[in-house]
Amino acid sequence: KTSGPEAAAVFRVVEEHGGFAIVHCGLFQVKLRDLLSIPRTVDPAYSNPLDLVPAANAFPRATFVIPHFGAGSLRETLMVGSQCENVCVDTSSSNSWMAVMESPTTLESVFARALAVFGPRRILFGTDSSTFPRGWRSDLHAAQRAALDHLRLPPADHYLIFGGNAARLFGLGAAGGVA
Repeated sequence: KTSGPEAAAVFRVVEEHGGFAIVHCGLFQVKLRDLLSIPRTVDPAYSNPLDLVPAANAFPRATFVIPHFGAGSLRETLMVGSQCENVCVDTSSSNSWMAVMESPTTLESVFARALAVFGPRRILFGTDSSTFPRGWRSDLHAAQRAALDHLRLPPADHYLIFGGNAARLFGLGAAGGVA
């Protein structure tokens, strides 16, 4: 839970050091746990992205990243993004959570909604690795590029999403490409 004193202590350190916190929200499924028959112990009562708003407001110099477009909690993730400028979203995973959405959705529509709220400077590309040793997911990279091409996103915005934002967040300086 992001509102407890334990989380506040962590967020205080994150803010003091100009760091970031990845806050997983929404659906959580770890295929490796399933393959090893490890029981699922995640309580979805603690998965609502809206619970992040008080922490994001209390620590405005910290950056918070919600992975997987909120993993099935897209609406709530967008609400957080509209309220908190220090919250970003990442695009990682197969985005299979789209199957549980109330209305049919596509990766293009998810990106369009995220861009409308977060803008290209608060969206971070990710492919997710999942079960080892799978690693880099070129199929997810290609699908995300295609979705953004479909939206006619300018090259400068592609650069931000596919590396520039991460370089800025990680303090890596110029990552090359279009600035």
